[in-house]
Amino acid sequence: MAEKLDVYRHYSCEDDYADLDMGAACERLAHALACKTVYTTPKDTDFSEFERLQAHLKQSFPRIMAAGTFELVGHSVLITVPGTEPALDAVQLIAHQDVVPVVPGTEDQWEHDAFAGHIDDEWVWGRGALDIKDMLMAELEATEYLLARGEKPRRTIYLAFGEDEEVTSKGATALAAEMARRGMRSAFLVDEGTTTMFDGAAYGAPGAVVSDICLSQKGYLNLRLTARGQGGHSSNPFGGTSLERLCRAVALLAENKPAPTLTPLVAGTFKELAPQISEEPFASLVADVDANAREIADAAAQVRELYPFVCTTVAVDQVIGSSAAANVMPGDVSAVVNFRLLPGVHAMDVQHEVADLLAGLGIEVTIDHSTPAGRMDTVEGAGYAELKEALEHFHPGVTWVPSFVCGGTDSVRYEDVCGSIMRVCPFRPAPEEEARGVHGVNERISRRTYAQGIRVLIRLLERTAFSELF
Repeated sequence: MAEKLDVYRHYSCEDDYADLDMGAACERLAHALACKTVYTTPKDTDFSEFERLQAHLKQSFPRIMAAGTFELVGHSVLITVPGTEPALDAVQLIAHQDVVPVVPGTEDQWEHDAFAGHIDDEWVWGRGALDIKDMLMAELEATEYLLARGEKPRRTIYLAFGEDEEVTSKGATALAAEMARRGMRSAFLVDEGTTTMFDGAAYGAPGAVVSDICLSQKGYLNLRLTARGQGGHSSNPFGGTSLERLCRAVALLAENKPAPTLTPLVAGTFKELAPQISEEPFASLVADVDANAREIADAAAQVRELYPFVCTTVAVDQVIGSSAAANVMPGDVSAVVNFRLLPGVHAMDVQHEVADLLAGLGIEVTIDHSTPAGRMDTVEGAGYAELKEALEHFHPGVTWVPSFVCGGTDSVRYEDVCGSIMRVCPFRPAPEEEARGVHGVNERISRRTYAQGIRVLIRLLERTAFSELF
């Protein structure tokens, strides 16, 4: 059994910024977690909780409020801290205000009420502690800290906090559109992304401690497969029932999933890890990642942890419309198939490919919902070197690799107003803590983890927004 990863072995320089008042910062985070900012629909959401959070932000960060502007776009927040050289592209930090609800029936499993804003000597508890009010508050804490030292940013700083990332991201879409309308542009953007360190065994590098800086994200596509039927008595199912045709379609789709592909980003992961990869088949293949891209992708597709990084995944999640009685043929039936699209794969192309595959079965193929995959930025992009250096400074012994997020974030909405987009949370909890806490029961963040993440953001801002060298 692999040794349990102790993330604190990879914490360093915790005395940096010794005048940072982490007790007060944790109290401010706890107050933010007490705001029940659960977004459902525009009609049913209690926006008073968002107003409560926004009032807390205004009160908690007086130097930001004095130096900059606080605006609402709908219920989303846009804060602008002007730089001394406004012609330069800005630095942008984003997060989202909304959190997921507590799953009904699990309330009694929480050690502390999810929206109590409980804090003790080790933990700050509450829904949003890991997703993602920790990042929202830390971005403000880092900016406030530097302003409190009397420093003025050379580059303008934008802080953008959407209202509904967990649902539709319409808030971030509106924020990005407003920024585009005004001609606001950022050199780079940092958003939430992966948070854990992990053992590199899946890549053939056991013992290597790895974490990633994500430069893209997978797309999201729900395809609806519909088979029309007239119903009727099942004693004469001439030509097969609609459900039979739908099942044949689903089986055919399952047998013809997209082939594994090594994107440039995951190729970069293997290149960065190559000196530490000791196990086959990857040990031989990484001698020339580009030449062996197909073989690496095929091998990675056989590893559970790597499978979503080399495949556009296909999950048949819903079947709707089957008959209520065993002797009655169904009418119209449909299946909803969820695809997570590799960067570079487009929803319309997948729809056409599926329609061609199922031609002759009498199946309609329509798009229920889609979000495009992110563009693929590069390690040469603005801010990457500075972010990687800040993470390495506070987390020695970790190999930072380029990758992409398998889920979705608000950041894809800002592609038209931002030069480089990086998705990484600067907070490094233990893997089991993240697995237990994100969207789960007893979500919490340790004071130590929260403090280290704020330090990372301070160092990043020092070397970008406040630097003469960036």
